[in-house]
Amino acid sequence: MKNNLLKLLTNNKEVRIYITDVTDVLEHSKLKNFKTDFSKELYIRLFTCCCLLRGFLTEREQRLDVSIRFKKEGHSVYCNIDGDGNIHCTFSSKLRIFNGEFKDLVGKGSTLSISRGSWMGGMFTGTIELNANSIEGCFLDFYSRSEQIETIFRTWVRNGIVRGCMIQPLPFAQNDNIKYVIDSVDKNQNSISTGEWADLPNKVFSYANVIEEYKIQVECNCSREMFFGILMSVETEELKLSIQLNKTEELECGICGNKYLFNTDDLKEIVKIKEAIDGE
Repeated sequence: MKNNLLKLLTNNKEVRIYITDVTDVLEHSKLKNFKTDFSKELYIRLFTCCCLLRGFLTEREQRLDVSIRFKKEGHSVYCNIDGDGNIHCTFSSKLRIFNGEFKDLVGKGSTLSISRGSWMGGMFTGTIELNANSIEGCFLDFYSRSEQIETIFRTWVRNGIVRGCMIQPLPFAQNDNIKYVIDSVDKNQNSISTGEWADLPNKVFSYANVIEEYKIQVECNCSREMFFGILMSVETEELKLSIQLNKTEELECGICGNKYLFNTDDLKEIVKIKEAIDGE
């Protein structure tokens, strides 16, 4: 399988660029189980953003957990990204059949949390309220507001090809050079989204060099422990609310379709672990 995630660095060493082609990976997902065009498109674009985030993981034991709670009750997303390139995105049953608009999901009461780290080194979580008009905008807001790092996301679904691009300036980058990269990506979006993958670095990103190549895995290595870790990224207060309501959290693997149930006792154990970590 080809390396479908590339990390580039501009010649002036001021901006990192990540590009991914997730077309083949999505063929192994459970996208056919989604009931509406909106939920399918949201899954595709969110999955693509998560594939781009894999580029931030520099060691195999590192992982990123993404938790999204939209303002409509029962509409949530859990994603896990590991250093081996395994990407899992799980939509709640209500979100898989949602047929509204993105603006109906965001606003007061909606949150995006991202945890990064490893089991040995600990996980560090940031959370923001969602106000953007797209999932790409939500990730941009997270990195701008939570980590003070401007990070621009672009995703494209064209002619059966699904690709994405992430632009992250380094702290010392000049504004003119950042603007040049963003403008170049937007100007060349047709070539980036549908051109020959192997030709993109030289034809479209001639001002940058490929410094890393990764594979986004299509094999499913999901486990109950993995989804336990995903729930660890959920805000403690949200878990306590589920416990209070005696709710069972059901998470379904976005690749193989296996379902994992977590009852209130499981959620209490997660809360106990999170509070112990926070108290250290």
